[in-house]
Amino acid sequence: MPMFVDTNAKVPVISDDGRHTIFIRAKMSAKVRAAVQDEMTARGFGTGENVEVRGIGSYRLALLLHNIVGWEGPEFAGIPCNRENIMRLDLDEPLLDKVAEEIGKRNAPPESPDPNAATPTGSTDAGSAPSKGR
Repeated sequence: MPMFVDTNAKVPVISDDGRHTIFIRAKMSAKVRAAVQDEMTARGFGTGENVEVRGIGSYRLALLLHNIVGWEGPEFAGIPCNRENIMRLDLDEPLLDKVAEEIGKRNAPPESPDPNAATPTGSTDAGSAPSKGR
């Protein structure tokens, strides 16, 4: 996994009918992640990474505001991709569900390995010696 995020990399999320595409950041950098958290703090929904559940709609909007970097398709024609227009999007639109899901997948923390999981040899990563039968 690279140490630095390519801030120019973007990923297309395509509507089910193929007519519209929203481009999102491939991954949030530390700066973008901090901007999302600052947005939530400014709205009074917690501090740092402790976003209150009651602010989940605002958190989703903050993710969209800081991760949507472009769009194309007939309904986007002539409408610039900017903060004001992102805030005007219809959050009931299925494409935005797909966008939010993709942002979540791309920015989820990596799963930490279970130290008690069995390896292919049958031993555990916990370092304990196998018990001997009596």
